[in-house]
Amino acid sequence: MNFVFWHSYLMFHQAAYIRALANIPGNTVHWCVEEALPRRYRERGYPVPDTGKVQVHIAPTPEQIAELATLPDSVQVFFGLRGFALPLTAFKASLGAPVHRFLMTENRYEPGAQLLPRWLVYTWDALRYRRHLSGVFCIGHSGRYGGARFFSACGYPMERIVPFVHVVDSTPVQHTPVHRDHKEILYVGQLIARKRIDLLLQAFSQLAVPSARLRIIGKGKEEQGLRQLAGQLGIAERVSFSQGMPNAETVAAMAAADVLVLPSRFDGWGAVVNEALMVGTPVICSNRCGASDVIENGRNGYVFEAGNAPALLERLRSFCEDFHWDRAELARAESTHLGGPAVAARFQQQLTRLLAPPRTARRPAVQGTASTVVKR
Repeated sequence: MNFVFWHSYLMFHQAAYIRALANIPGNTVHWCVEEALPRRYRERGYPVPDTGKVQVHIAPTPEQIAELATLPDSVQVFFGLRGFALPLTAFKASLGAPVHRFLMTENRYEPGAQLLPRWLVYTWDALRYRRHLSGVFCIGHSGRYGGARFFSACGYPMERIVPFVHVVDSTPVQHTPVHRDHKEILYVGQLIARKRIDLLLQAFSQLAVPSARLRIIGKGKEEQGLRQLAGQLGIAERVSFSQGMPNAETVAAMAAADVLVLPSRFDGWGAVVNEALMVGTPVICSNRCGASDVIENGRNGYVFEAGNAPALLERLRSFCEDFHWDRAELARAESTHLGGPAVAARFQQQLTRLLAPPRTARRPAVQGTASTVVKR
């Protein structure tokens, strides 16, 4: 089978399963992008991902776009049709060709003032594009604030919206025993309002575990205000701030922590959840993070109601008092479930289902003739 993926860049949160897909016998995979890796990600320590056997096309010409977008009987996957020039250009080039088109997108159901205008523009997109699509792969699919609800409300058929995930490569981490007499709670990400680190500080200040420590890794315009808030809450000596670091060092910090917390008001996914789970560190995240789809309360972490500091506090208490886990087993299980080969297999299974011809309902056999039917 021929696959053609259209992205704006070589997404490190998609490369693992695309690479694994190319390793399946009979598959040929093309990955078309505008650039290899934007500067903002290089500055944050992310490398250009390993693409293996995938045939990569960077800044394809109009002629190459037309050729790849119309490969007969190919599966065309467009990562977003709004705000991404190359996927939309390729989608339009594919129209009329004998190909199978799929939209891949993060959940866009972000509550707030922007929700109505966002719903309107995505509904307009659905009216224009849905008849050309065989399905929608939704990253951050489930729940009250999930993408399935949002995109079905926009007009995409619910039965054609399937759950999907971001995927990260496992990072080799040398597990060494950490000898300390405290619980280390970790946040990794941008220091911006949407991430609600202030909520985490408020909940942490009420946690009756004096030995617990909170480490915050990241940078952003909220840093100074968060430092001041920690001081006002009387926890400055138990909270540390670290600037961003290369991804491998960040993952090592995750492996050393007891729990990762992602308290966002909204996140289409939140790949730090994958990274933490794959090194055996449980996660507490809000129900408005797409990655809450992979959290099973009490097994690999907890989910709490976004914006609710008492709910987050209760989850922190549950972790500190009741949560028990085998780090090596959690890392093994999550690395398998969230790894490239497993996700590639699930992706291809979903494609097979979505591309299967619709079943025709069989009429029950009628006994006798019309003249024998008793009329009432």
